[in-house]
Amino acid sequence: MNMLFGAFVVALALGVFVAFLIGAATGRRGRPNYTTAARVGLIVMLIALVFAALTDAFIEVEAGSVAVVKQFGRVVGVFYPGLNIKAPFIQETVVYRTQEILYETSEDPKLSQADYRDLEVDTATSDGQQIRARYTVRFRIDPTRLVDIVNNLGTEPEVVEKVVKATSRVHVRNLLKQHPATDLYSGNVERAQEEIRQRLDAEFSRAGLQLIFFGLRSIHFEPEYIKAVEQKQIEKENIATKENLARQAEFEKQRMITQAQGEAERERLQRIGQAQGEAEATRVKAVAEAEAIRIRAQAQAEANRLIAQSLDEKVISWQAVQQWSGNYPTVLGSSNVILPGDLFKPATR
Repeated sequence: MNMLFGAFVVALALGVFVAFLIGAATGRRGRPNYTTAARVGLIVMLIALVFAALTDAFIEVEAGSVAVVKQFGRVVGVFYPGLNIKAPFIQETVVYRTQEILYETSEDPKLSQADYRDLEVDTATSDGQQIRARYTVRFRIDPTRLVDIVNNLGTEPEVVEKVVKATSRVHVRNLLKQHPATDLYSGNVERAQEEIRQRLDAEFSRAGLQLIFFGLRSIHFEPEYIKAVEQKQIEKENIATKENLARQAEFEKQRMITQAQGEAERERLQRIGQAQGEAEATRVKAVAEAEAIRIRAQAQAEANRLIAQSLDEKVISWQAVQQWSGNYPTVLGSSNVILPGDLFKPATR
């Protein structure tokens, strides 16, 4: 209705202006023709209204957005990307982006490239350390929930202000208070980040938004705390260094003991091996000598056996014949014993 009233006022003003010009022009020629001026002014007003109506009857919705159609304050439909026709003057549209929208907090919002920028959140840890949190939220308006969004929240900037900004800052501030500074300072913020994401996901879903991403970009501590943590870390590193040196000394001690024990064991085994070698050599030599004696004895016995077997009376007689010089014995005994003749040679005077 506001558009209709505005178009009517503009068209009326244009018609009056044209009628005034025509009246003034005819007045300079003589008597002004007000009837003609009024008719022309009315025609111009009607043309202006028709043109405004045709212009307002078409609306182009860009890709990545939708338009909610309202008639006399009530939602009557939704226009999707493309050229759409609506009732002029009595219907109006509210455009919402269905693409991802970025909300971001930072130390200097002017330097951010987000769609909606805000200051960082001040809060404290569970052990009382003051911190400043900077985070990013990516979300999308659910096209199927636009009627509820229009009726309950309003335009896109109002949605960001009432839902995204309000809920994210509250949950970030409150949930970070449940974590100690050591967890957040060391960079182990995944658990806190996931807790906040789950809270926001539930809140956004109830409002008709789809949470795409939530991330804690950084958490900043006071300089005093940072200095204290660094000093503590230095002391911890010093203790660790001393412990490492002590372990290295102990390791070196054990290594030297093990080396000495190994050297002593090697010498002992060497001595045992040498003694065993000498004993084995003596044993082998004795066995060899005994074996040689046994072999010589066996050979001699075998020779004696063969000699004994080869001696019979004929052989003995034959050997005696072979050894006889041709001289008969000079003395014969009564017992048939032949004595050599040289035993009885006369004595030399």
